Formats: sequence, structure tokens, C-alpha cells
Amino acid sequence: MRYQDRLFQQRHAAILEAARRLFREQPWDRVTIAEVALAAGIGKGTVYKHFPSKEALYAQLVLELSRSNLDELRALHAAQPGPQAMRRVIRQAFAQMLADPVLVQLCLLCDRPAFQERLETPYREQFLALEHDYQELFGQLLADFLADHDLSHDDCQYLLWGVEACFSGVMARIASGGFSHWAEPIGLPDYFERVTDFIIAGLRGQAGGLRGQPAGSA
Repeated sequence: MRYQDRLFQQRHAAILEAARRLFREQPWDRVTIAEVALAAGIGKGTVYKHFPSKEALYAQLVLELSRSNLDELRALHAAQPGPQAMRRVIRQAFAQMLADPVLVQLCLLCDRPAFQERLETPYREQFLALEHDYQELFGQLLADFLADHDLSHDDCQYLLWGVEACFSGVMARIASGGFSHWAEPIGLPDYFERVTDFIIAGLRGQAGGLRGQPAGSA
């Protein structure tokens, strides 16, 4: 690799690390590109050579975290495939979110249509590819989990909509700070377990009503 390419990669990584650090120390939406540049030890103009906008910086942080998390979930599934893998992967996905609430807030931002429309085309394409990869993983998990059902592609998509809705709710709850402000607070570990139970029960219940249910099932 050429020296210039190595230097570019090093600056790229330094910018992202500086942004992560600043976003954890203060409200991320108030951090400026100038502050990120100062923390990274480079000029403001250099940041814009790597990221054309603050939205692009947000997007890159989310894409890198999401890919890393996806790799971890894939490895978990590969190590212990079978019907129980769905529960394990769901709980690990919730643990990943809880480990970095700031990035969860950024994920919710990046998922907004208006935000996506402002992004440059390469970033939008990466988000579409990432969505496809997550759907592929959860499609495989669903096939293992409901192996006794002959589900069509449309059946699986229908079921995964429900899973996506539950995940969105968990992300919103983590991003908001949990339940400490409630009259009867709920611990997040207990909340995660109940939501997981809800997803598992919902998948089984809904699958039983689809056309691909096993013969003789209710």
C-alpha cells in the first residue's frame, strides 16, 4: 500500500475515533466538525476530504458499528445454529445496543427517510446493502426457528416486520435512557427478557396462522 493511502486510512480512523470520544463526552448533535478536527489533531478542511458533511460522518460511524455487530451476530449463529439461535441472537443484539446508547441514537437518526435523502449516493447504497445483510441473517434464524413450518418468502417477510418493530422499540427505549423516570422503574435486563419472550411467542403464534403451518396444527 502506498504511503499516501496509509496516511489517508490513518486520518480516516483518527477522525472516527475522535468523533466517538466527543459524542460520549457531550451531546453529539452539538459537536462541530471543527471540534472533531481538533480532537483528531488535523485541520478542519482535512475532515471534509474524508466526510463531505456531518451527516456523512454520522453515517460512517453507524455503518461501521452495524457491520461489526452483524459480524458478531453471524458468528454467534454459526457457532450454535438451531431453533434456540433466534433467542440468543436477539439477546446479544440488545446487549450490543445497550453497550453504546449514543450510537443507538445515531442509528435512529440515520434511519429517518429525510436523513437518508440528504446523504450522498454511496452512503445510501451501503445502508441498503446493510439492511439486506441483516434481513438475510434473520431470515436464516427464522428458518431454523420455525423449521417445522413450510414458510414462503412472503410469510417470512411478514413475520420479520414484527421483529423489526420490536427492535425499533428497544432502540428507542435505550436511546431515551431507559425507565428510571417511570413511577415503577423496570430494569433493562428484565425488559430485554420480556421483549425477547414476546418476539418468540409472537413468531410461533403468527406462524401457526400462515398457510405454511404443519398439517394438523391448530
